[in-house]
Amino acid sequence: METREIYWNIQNVWIMYVLFALVVVVFAYGAYQHYRLIALGRPEGRLDNPRERVWKTLLYGFLQLRNLRDRYSGLMHLMFFWGFIVLTLGTVVVFLEADLGVHIMRGPFYLYFQSLALDLLGLLAVVGILMALFKRYVMRPDRLVNPPRLRNLLNDGVILGLILAILLTGFLLEGMRIAATNDAWADWSPVGKMTSAVLQGLGLAGGSLQTLHGWTWWFHLLLAFSFIAYVPYSKLRHIFFSPINMYFNSLEPMGALKPLDMEMAETLGTPRFQEFVWKRMLDMESCTECGRCQAACPSYNTGQPLSPKALVLDLRNQLYRSRKTLLQAGPKAGESVPAPSQDGDEDAPAIVAATTDALWSCITCGACMEQCPVFIEHVPAIVDMRRYVAMERAEYPDLMADAMACLEARGHPYRGTRFSRTDWCEGLGVKIVGQSGPAEWLYWVGCTAAFDERSQKIARAFATLLHRAGVDFAILGEEETCTGDAARRMGNEYLFQTLATQNVATLGQYGVGKIVTTCPHCFNTLKHEYTKFGGDFEVFHHAELIESLLKDGRLQTGPAVEQGIVFHDSCYLARYNHLYEAPRRVLETLPGLQTVEPTRSREQTFCCGGGGGHMWFEESGIKRINHERADQLLAMEAPIVGTACPFCMIMLTDGIKARAGDREVEVLDVAELTERATRPKTE
Repeated sequence: METREIYWNIQNVWIMYVLFALVVVVFAYGAYQHYRLIALGRPEGRLDNPRERVWKTLLYGFLQLRNLRDRYSGLMHLMFFWGFIVLTLGTVVVFLEADLGVHIMRGPFYLYFQSLALDLLGLLAVVGILMALFKRYVMRPDRLVNPPRLRNLLNDGVILGLILAILLTGFLLEGMRIAATNDAWADWSPVGKMTSAVLQGLGLAGGSLQTLHGWTWWFHLLLAFSFIAYVPYSKLRHIFFSPINMYFNSLEPMGALKPLDMEMAETLGTPRFQEFVWKRMLDMESCTECGRCQAACPSYNTGQPLSPKALVLDLRNQLYRSRKTLLQAGPKAGESVPAPSQDGDEDAPAIVAATTDALWSCITCGACMEQCPVFIEHVPAIVDMRRYVAMERAEYPDLMADAMACLEARGHPYRGTRFSRTDWCEGLGVKIVGQSGPAEWLYWVGCTAAFDERSQKIARAFATLLHRAGVDFAILGEEETCTGDAARRMGNEYLFQTLATQNVATLGQYGVGKIVTTCPHCFNTLKHEYTKFGGDFEVFHHAELIESLLKDGRLQTGPAVEQGIVFHDSCYLARYNHLYEAPRRVLETLPGLQTVEPTRSREQTFCCGGGGGHMWFEESGIKRINHERADQLLAMEAPIVGTACPFCMIMLTDGIKARAGDREVEVLDVAELTERATRPKTE
């Protein structure tokens, strides 16, 4: 029978069980301490759709789909992850055979799984660990550096060295056993057989080999048990917390922030750990410190005082430092004692340890969340903290404060504008709902297209296209007010909810069903966030409607004009709503346009720098975000930069002017490009 003797050459195996019991106690104690911290957070229901949650965990936790976006790191992690999974299953098989009497470790199963599969997967795990050591200590990418650097390097070295030692001593034990017993099934263990040949070549045989085997077995066991016990007290805890975090990740649209209960909330925003929902605490525990969020962050990459990774780690470190006080206070936020912030203010909120400059540097583009392999929700956490700073402390950066004051007083953030909400459509014959009654489509113009002179051209081009196609549409005119997107992202949830309630009532008054908008920020808010306030509408981005009109032949294209174009994806359109094909199909339909893709596009797009209130924010980094994006687009050497967002239009127009030098590069919206390439429909 194809099998092998379990515990060959090992005496007093009972000691292993005693040690394992101690390891379980140490592990359970550490895990329980982390659970107590997570349980401090406010309750939040995340038990819906278990099938979808399980599927997502399988795809991203066990198949490592997000990790594999970075091929080197993804392959490296996949090799030692699955190596350890299979080796752990092999240990379970030994337990079933030796301790429960389930005779499974024999026959073909023994050969194919317990011998061949364990050998090959174990070898892949060794290769993966060596790749990890090479990347961390030779390649040394910036995203993996965590302060203090020396402690970080030592901790990572201990973890990787411990795993490598477990794997190598396992192969060494297998080679010793094969050499000493002349195992008839050694061919099914290629790594073990090779190790056996090396040992025999070194002259190890007989009693000396058995003695060495015995000592190595116990050493291997102590290494493995030390690893298990060490997991809850090191960054290795992500092995367990990360799949759990993936399972409980929000299934809501990525761009939909959760409303704050303004009537029931004792404090507006999140000044203390206990006022985070428990998922935020789980996020901190799950962080693998891989730095992918940091590498993707436009703010960090242009020298702004924000690193999403550093923010999460700073919060986690402060959570651990405050562990005793927090656990004594319990889960009620009002009983907690605020810890001093970095500036020494004794009355400062306990969790705003990262400077408010870092909080305001976030452009809410979602790149960090899109890249995070364990689904940490950075943006909602940042907005939670902004809410406290904005509503309780009334502290905004100067230009944001001006925009907020204008938004509160006039229903839009464009202070000093000379335009009304309907000046843009003068002479176009655009109907206003309050005067002509409801239409098939409501065109939600948005503040930027109404009040910014450059963006007005987008609205005029789109309205012209709708007339050409014979679309029945109207606007709210002066009854339209800001959707509140900027207010919400800047932390003023009260103002957002006021505007949302007002807009939903206005739209309901006119029985609006279908809405189209040229602004991805309005699109995201109307489609995903107004649903919590009774707004049940069909919401479309103008690129979707234009695509449909072209496809149906309701817009007739003119002669081809050969031009190259590089298309910039809006974060709120592509990353938040996965709507990146519609504008491209429009460009492909227009005769003569030759589209090239920038290095970062679709869900990997690089923000223009206008989101999260940054249209009204003075950046303090080494380089402006819109200048960095302009450089990326100019590198494609196309004479036209295409957009589908008024915010992007403003930011990229400024960036292109600053970075293009003597080159003539136009920034045009898909509506403007379509208006140029089509002509009025002939009868």
